[in-house]
Order: sequence, then structure tokens, then C-alpha cells
Amino acid sequence: MKKFKKPLIYMLGLSILGFSVTLFQKSNLGMGSWDALNRNFYEGIPLDYRYLTPIMAMILISLAYLIEKKKPNLMMLFPLVISFYIGLVIDVLLLVIPDVTQLSILYNITYVFLALILVAIALNMIVLCDYPLPALDQFCLAIARRFKITFGKGKLIGEALALVAAIIVGLAFSHEEQFFFLGPNTAIALVFIGIFVDFFAKPIKKILGDMNDYRNIR
Repeated sequence: MKKFKKPLIYMLGLSILGFSVTLFQKSNLGMGSWDALNRNFYEGIPLDYRYLTPIMAMILISLAYLIEKKKPNLMMLFPLVISFYIGLVIDVLLLVIPDVTQLSILYNITYVFLALILVAIALNMIVLCDYPLPALDQFCLAIARRFKITFGKGKLIGEALALVAAIIVGLAFSHEEQFFFLGPNTAIALVFIGIFVDFFAKPIKKILGDMNDYRNIR
């Protein structure tokens, strides 16, 4: 049974990520910085998400490998499989999770912060398994490893870079009237995601225990 522990925790972590994305979509507080960046490309080129998403994933994975000075290998393609699975989870949960976009701001903020907490828990579960992360998070983890900082700080840097990129791309496509598709959720995620990721790192590790010889980021 012990040999199935890591795969089960890994799949659970990916499923929780899908749940968190569903909560974001069921609120009306706008997009995170990476989603806003993709939306600016989508509206500006235009390019269907079915093409845009894997292209962005491969760019991020390539950057992650470059940052860590790793040689390209077939595992670079695994985040695409992960994205497909998370997408399936989102599609299913969108049918059953209640929508709060028309309700009070309190319900919407609750959804957003619950989603951020779930993201932090899920990411720590996946990192502890030492299995590939989704492309975006693998990029943030590469930043953390390269500069020897916590995963949460790497996540913060990644979100900040996406925010800047969204504004630059939005300016290039004249999306000023749409405010580059940024919203309150962009700022909320930027401020809190790194804090939550670092906050839940030790509790998750304590609950799950050491499952391998993974060299932890301090």
C-alpha cells in the first residue's frame, strides 16, 4: 500500500488544483495574472485556447529547464498531460459547484480565499511527492530553486512577472479599456498566494511525512 501513497497524493493534489480553479471561475473578482496574460494573447492575436494553452505551457516548461540548467527530456511534455487532467476535473466541477457571481461580495471573497488556500495545500502536496507540477508552478519552483528561496516566494515572483507581462502584452494590443483583463483577484492572488504556499508547507509535510529523498527548499 505504501508504494501507492505518492501517486494517490499526487492525483489528489492535482484534483484539488482543479477544484480551486473552479472556485475562481465561479466568482466575479476577475482573473489571476497568468490567466489575464493568456486572455490578452487570446483577444489580441487571436488564438484559440486549445492552441494557446499548450504553447504557453511549453514556453514555461522550457524556461523552467533553462533556469535550472536542465537538459531537455520527454518529461517536459508531462505538464501537458497534467493540464488535460486538471481540465477534466474543472469541466466536471463546473457542473456542480454553485455560482456566486450574482451574490454579495462576501461570498465571492470567500470563494477566492478558499481557492487560494486549496492551491497552496495542493502545490505542497505535489512538491512533496517530487512529481512534475503544472507548467506555471514548475516555472515558479525553478525560480525558487535557482535563487534558493521558498516556493512561496518563487510563486510570488512568477505572479509578479505575469502581471507585468499582461500589462505589456495588453498595451501592445490596445487593451487599456479592458484594464488588460486584470481585476481584484489579480491583486488578491499576488499578495496572498506566496504567503499561503509557505504557510502550509510545514503542516502538509508533517501530515504526509517524508515520502522520498526529496531535497526540500528551505
